[in-house]
Amino acid sequence: MVNLRHQKTGIMGSLQEQTCQISGDQFMWLIDLRWIAVAGILIASWVVHDVFPVIQSAGPVLACGLVLGLCNAAYYATARRGSHYFHGTRGLVFALIQVELDLLILTSLLYLSGGVANPFVLFYVFHVIIAAIILPLYMAFAVGGSTIVLYGILALNQVSERPWPGFQDLNLSQSGNLWHVPVYVLGGFVAFSCTVVLAQYLTRVILVRMTATEREAARNHDVLKAVIHAMNEGLIFVDPQGHIAMCNPAAMTWTTGHSNDAALVLDMFPGVLKEYVQRGLSEEISPSQQNVGAFDTPGPDARRIEAKGCPVKDVDGRSLGYVIVGTDVTDHKNLEEELMNQSEQVTSINEMLKMTRVQMAQREKMVAIGQMASGIAHEIGNPLASLSSVVQYLTKKIQTEDEVQQLHVVLKQVNRISEILKRMLTFSRPATSEYRWSDIDQLINNTLTLIKFDNRMQSIEIKNQINGTLPTVWLNPQSFEQILLNVFINAVDAMNAKTDESPNTLEITRDCLGDVVRVRVRDTGIGMDQQVARRAFESFFTTKEIGKGTGLGLFISHNLITELDGSISIESEPDKGTSVLLQVPVRPKANMFKPEKKVAT
Repeated sequence: MVNLRHQKTGIMGSLQEQTCQISGDQFMWLIDLRWIAVAGILIASWVVHDVFPVIQSAGPVLACGLVLGLCNAAYYATARRGSHYFHGTRGLVFALIQVELDLLILTSLLYLSGGVANPFVLFYVFHVIIAAIILPLYMAFAVGGSTIVLYGILALNQVSERPWPGFQDLNLSQSGNLWHVPVYVLGGFVAFSCTVVLAQYLTRVILVRMTATEREAARNHDVLKAVIHAMNEGLIFVDPQGHIAMCNPAAMTWTTGHSNDAALVLDMFPGVLKEYVQRGLSEEISPSQQNVGAFDTPGPDARRIEAKGCPVKDVDGRSLGYVIVGTDVTDHKNLEEELMNQSEQVTSINEMLKMTRVQMAQREKMVAIGQMASGIAHEIGNPLASLSSVVQYLTKKIQTEDEVQQLHVVLKQVNRISEILKRMLTFSRPATSEYRWSDIDQLINNTLTLIKFDNRMQSIEIKNQINGTLPTVWLNPQSFEQILLNVFINAVDAMNAKTDESPNTLEITRDCLGDVVRVRVRDTGIGMDQQVARRAFESFFTTKEIGKGTGLGLFISHNLITELDGSISIESEPDKGTSVLLQVPVRPKANMFKPEKKVAT
């Protein structure tokens, strides 16, 4: 009860503050009501004098109407002169004077047309209600008190034995005229006073409750609006005519071509929203069809939005429009993509680990085979030397020219086998960090010697374009031969992987550009696309079948040529072959240089 009393006191105070000023619209409303009253007085004077003659003279009544009209014209002229009459206490006093003058004119009109017996005495109540609506509480009660006093004056005149001057009684039958009975007039006066007070009180209570309801609705509206504007999710509300009735700041980022002074229209929003609203306007959308769709916001910093919609209806089931809420899922999508990428990377790493285990096992086999080949080459060297000595001896003893030529062919092939074994032993020795001035042509020839007798080289033509003008280069010969061997083997494998019968050519060219020696190796193999070419130097990356490649050849070559202060690059297209460019500086870095006499070319 205490809370209710405090709430009511607060509302009354709010209403008191609200009625501490009067608006121009309320002034004009009063003026319009008076014009109606003037017209009513003129019509009533004609009816009570000519149609139903109940008064002796209509002149006094017309005079009251004329006075009311003149006063109203003055009020109207004042209102037209400026709005400063409506502000603050001046406006309230001006309104109070008007109401009080209206009461005096009404009292004069009643005095001249029957007094309290005139049915229009109830118009007093109208003035009380109007005062309760537009005036503060103390002024409204002042008007109520003035009304009771004026009615009391009319009642006293009604019961006096000698009527006051100018009073016109109604021409009614005197029999049963209760207004000439003092007790009845007193009772009427008490009843009228109670009616005035009660009307004033009830009007005030109604205004208080209406004001409280309006303020509560306004507060709820402000809270709801603030909540909607503070939402991270975008929200728009579309009325049944397809107009944007509400749009919070988050949803404003969905629009295109909108300025602050332009009205929002549906065409400014993404197409999925427009299609959803148009479909809702043409047909009923069930609650299960809430998914509107996804779209990207315009602008450089595009965001991914997922929107859902729902029809809005009142308590009677009538459609009020559609509300659409959009959630920014950009971060979720990015996180999802990142997780997917990480999952793919983990899967790729697992596959690489599996391949690495297989490749490491294959490498161990190759190492074992290499060791065996080194031992076999050493063992073959001894009987091969004996065979060479015997052939040379027979060459000196035999005199037949045909037999001598045949022995020379045998000796040539023995020397060829010996040279191959020597290269195998040299290549199988542990790598050293020894740098010296080296001939690039000689290193290329030495490396080609190792691969040209491979079975895979049978269908490949080698074009080794020797450039006798190249300077010697300061480098580690074994490292550079390793680089060349890896590049040559990849080129041979690429050409053997072709399915057509087009010619296979391995072309090696070299030149010198400034202080850099360039070696270009071209093949006519299957080639590769740009994506594969970019990954060619990654460790364990290979396009060959398991067991046929380790994915370490070009990776090792890249590291070795980087140690030489050089570079390696690849240009390739599918089905058009590959070109590998090796670039090595003639003069090394300072920390690689050791004084040594340069070998003459």
